[in-house]
Amino acid sequence: MKKLVIILAALAMGTGAYAQKAKIYTAKEYMRNGDMKKAIAAINEATTSESTKLDGDAWFTRGEVYEKLAETDPTALEESTKSYMKVLEVKPNYEKDVIDNKLLRIATALFNEAVKYYQGDESKGVKADYTLSYNLFKRVVDIREINNSKHFVGNKKFDDVAAKALKYQALSAYYAQKNDQAIEDLNKVARNPLAVEPFVYSKLIDLYAAKKDFAGVERTLDSAKAKYPKDAQIQSQEINYYSSTGKTELLIKKMEEAVKTDPDNAVLQYNLGSLYSGLANPIDENGEPKTKPANAKDLEAKAEMAFRLAIDADPTKAEYVFNLGALYFNNAADITKKMNAISGTTAADNKKYDELKALRLAQYTKSLPNFQKSFDLLNPKVASLNEDDKSTYTKTLFALQNIYETMNQTEKADDMAKKLKEIGQ
Repeated sequence: MKKLVIILAALAMGTGAYAQKAKIYTAKEYMRNGDMKKAIAAINEATTSESTKLDGDAWFTRGEVYEKLAETDPTALEESTKSYMKVLEVKPNYEKDVIDNKLLRIATALFNEAVKYYQGDESKGVKADYTLSYNLFKRVVDIREINNSKHFVGNKKFDDVAAKALKYQALSAYYAQKNDQAIEDLNKVARNPLAVEPFVYSKLIDLYAAKKDFAGVERTLDSAKAKYPKDAQIQSQEINYYSSTGKTELLIKKMEEAVKTDPDNAVLQYNLGSLYSGLANPIDENGEPKTKPANAKDLEAKAEMAFRLAIDADPTKAEYVFNLGALYFNNAADITKKMNAISGTTAADNKKYDELKALRLAQYTKSLPNFQKSFDLLNPKVASLNEDDKSTYTKTLFALQNIYETMNQTEKADDMAKKLKEIGQ
């Protein structure tokens, strides 16, 4: 009787396994007939049953069922993704072409759905949702990283898609203000040659600065400068960071070294000149002039040289010629203060006043052609200037008006005043 019991038990097990196998085929039949509710019930029973929960075909069919459902309900993409990935977990040697085709199809669907929530589409009533886009982009990356990123090795097209997904996954975290996650993901992007761009470092620098993680800021700046030495945004962030933290001398040293290796870089030369000029002409938190340092003349000479080199490298930038002119104009303003401080009327006082007046004229004369060049560059396109160029244009007009008035060139001064009025100044 014991032998009979064993046989019966075996038969019972075989019958149960067969029944669950049948659920797989039943689910497919329901799916073909469009009865998705019954298809889901059947396949979920198969993938939770002890006899078929490790069956690759069961999970493959579950992926198909939920992929079909996703045609009308995109939220089903997640279950389809999990199912197809589970196939390789329970049966690593599953027919590669078949499962890969499904995984790549689902990755494409996930990516497109993620883009919809990342951008938003008001015409279709879809609002931007960075948490949703994050999760969807991440699933694309998860598929690429199956088997420690070995499964899809050599698929360059998918590498490109996954790299984009990683980038926008990180940006989704950034815009969702999940800062710690954004830092982690942006660092992954920075290490991916297919995904990295200068803005990745810029955003990392901002995030580290917000956390007051200054070591993180400096580490990221160093990496960014090594990879993108000519990027204007990164250069600007470097200047702002070292200036705001009182590390101006260290910044100047870094920039002087950078200029030595790339002397024809107009942006580097201009930024270095701006630093020298700022040190020579310090201002307080209210924008009022402070006492100049003892080495102001030396700093101004360095600023003048750097500005000239920047102009030589890129003569089309009005900002460069304006700031060279401003260097001389500020000297003229300092001289004007000294002139106004003379209150006496003695022969010595008058002589001193006239000497200062001549010195001021010399500075105005040096600044004038630079302001005129700035005007010539910007005036023809005044209607389409960006905010930075519009600011430079406005300051150029004020400077020219002041100089023309001082030089008694009334007609030219009036012309500058008219142009200021035209732009609402």
